[in-house]
Amino acid sequence: MPGARTYGSHGDGARQDAPAQVVDVLRRETFARLGPLLGETVRGERARLAALQADAVQANRPAPAGVAEALTNLAILGAELMDHEQRWQKSLGEAFAAWPHPPAARVVSGFALVSDDELQAQLIGQPVAEALDKRFAYVRDVIDKRLLSLAARLQTGQRPTNPMAPQHVVDAFLAAFTPQDCTPGLRQSLLRHHEKLLESHLGPLYEWCNAYLAEAGHAMASGNDHASLVARGGNDDVVAVHGTGWERGNVVAATDAAWQRSGSAHGAAAGDGPRGALLRTHARRVRTSAQADRVQPGRFFRQAEFMSTLGLLQADGTLPGPAARHSTRMRAGLYAVAGQLGIEQRDVDLTPEQDDAIDVVGRLFDALAARHMLSPEALRKLSILTLPYLYFALEDPRLFDDPPPPAMQLLSQLLELWDGADPDDAAGAHALADRVADEIVRAAPGDVTVFARGLAQIDAGMAPVRRRAEAGERRTWQAIRGRERLDAARRDADAALRACLQGREVLDATATFLDAQWRQALVQTWLRDGAGSPRHEELRALGDALVGTDALALRASGDEIADRLLAILPALRTCCRQCGLDEAATEAQIAALVSAHATPATPRRVHEIIALAGDDDAQATPQAGPAGADVDAGADAFEIVEGQRFLQRDVDGPDRQLRLAWCSPLTGACLLVNAGGAKAHLLTPGALRAMVRRSVLQPRDAGGAVAAVLQDMARQARAAG
Repeated sequence: MPGARTYGSHGDGARQDAPAQVVDVLRRETFARLGPLLGETVRGERARLAALQADAVQANRPAPAGVAEALTNLAILGAELMDHEQRWQKSLGEAFAAWPHPPAARVVSGFALVSDDELQAQLIGQPVAEALDKRFAYVRDVIDKRLLSLAARLQTGQRPTNPMAPQHVVDAFLAAFTPQDCTPGLRQSLLRHHEKLLESHLGPLYEWCNAYLAEAGHAMASGNDHASLVARGGNDDVVAVHGTGWERGNVVAATDAAWQRSGSAHGAAAGDGPRGALLRTHARRVRTSAQADRVQPGRFFRQAEFMSTLGLLQADGTLPGPAARHSTRMRAGLYAVAGQLGIEQRDVDLTPEQDDAIDVVGRLFDALAARHMLSPEALRKLSILTLPYLYFALEDPRLFDDPPPPAMQLLSQLLELWDGADPDDAAGAHALADRVADEIVRAAPGDVTVFARGLAQIDAGMAPVRRRAEAGERRTWQAIRGRERLDAARRDADAALRACLQGREVLDATATFLDAQWRQALVQTWLRDGAGSPRHEELRALGDALVGTDALALRASGDEIADRLLAILPALRTCCRQCGLDEAATEAQIAALVSAHATPATPRRVHEIIALAGDDDAQATPQAGPAGADVDAGADAFEIVEGQRFLQRDVDGPDRQLRLAWCSPLTGACLLVNAGGAKAHLLTPGALRAMVRRSVLQPRDAGGAVAAVLQDMARQARAAG
């Protein structure tokens, strides 16, 4: 239409980023800056409580009530931190996914009932959110005005939300740590600690966000404009605001972002993040040296022409040459489709930017296929996924950089679900991954929402399975931990008994008391209060005192022995009661001790000590590896961390995925569970490394398959210079 214009565009045809792309960049930066704060919060609160406990021990007084329970709770939270971070990302991601509308979870009727959990979250979260909002009111108001201009391009008819507002950040934290995960008191303490971290991190985030929106050309809406949203007008002079006029002079003219001004939007130096620019530059250098003598055709593919050809190839759902590299297959497929359109390969060539994207995407997918055990069907679907990812490699200048966009997060999850023909896959993870991959291929080119939908679909499909698996593995490691603590307590008590009786001739009554009541009390105190606690040390001192009294009875007078027995009498009674003896049995036990000590002629002998703790090792022996398996020389440097995934190779059956669910703080034992959360192996760290060396277990990248491959590609590119 003559005279019509698009809000935010320029007369020279330059473009602004699409609102969805801008919001996605904001989301990724927010996740990168605020995501690590969850771990810092848990570690900081654990350090604070540990210091309180240490101060109490040093001052010989009991620790504050609930500290020991809170420390145990924090240890569990730390072991499951990855799950809590995923909840946090999901909750905060809803605010970005729904933008410019508020998240559906936040839209509650004024007459809706509020659960106890929601009420508790509101009581502790609202004051924190309001305090942070007041602290950053000015800079957030500037961002809100820029978001209003950005939302004008969508014609939503309402004022947009700010997905980075303190309310959303606090709500995401409370969604990550629910009342089911920790006690109300600990949850509130964690939130207070998190508030202090947010005070130092939200400011830099808001400053970056304001600078990014300004650089991207999104002006501030007028401060006196109380209308809901700017709609695109139909003439060149005025942009209508729901019946009121907003003159163009009231808004700062939009400008190109720096990456748009630097040259081609698809070049290696044109807006890519550091890693993306490095990978494309390296790909061009390698390709140029390999094709130095190649004769160039008469023209290059026009960008619209190339995208149309790519869309037709994606619709075909197949790539030629299944045995070739992905970049070769993509080029062959593109030229085959172009030939059907009358564009001969000898007449047209790919632009350097198109070639760069094909090479980088091809290398990425080659490495992903090589590092995972994929079925033929999964390999076929993975090869077709190169096409939508090639499209976004040309459209999104930061596709290969951190924080990973939803497209890369989804690709990592698909590979995790496809990896290995797992016999424990009762939930149909492979079928779920197939469906999501098919939806990506069928989606319209440029539809970034398909990745968010895919992530949500996988999360919804796998959430029940993961919850059941987590509950099962938690029961397993808690039972193992209980047995380990009991064994450790018994070993400590056995050692204490040996220290008292080893090689000494004592009364039968003394030996019987120490072997039964005293040793059992030591075990219980170790379990309840811990080794080295004041109560534990008092009990150990009681054993030494009783043995000393026994030795003194041979040469001292009756009055002196009576005084010694009277001094330790309260401790003897407490020890008997702790073992469950009633009053009568306690008095009988003490009377036997007094009677034996009162008779110097009572015979004494060296007593045999039967250990409470068994000598058997509950940890499994590693299985033999497949014949002829290569030894991984780097397995000794393998870092053992909870949450690490493995693929167990089985020469006699299908491979299966295992997960390192727990590492014992007492023995270092490593619990590996299957996809259902059932125990698969309990190994020493050395045995685990041995299985990795023999390739019986193949570790998977903890940070995600795609992130690890991109890091390796960048490392190789830097090494190549």
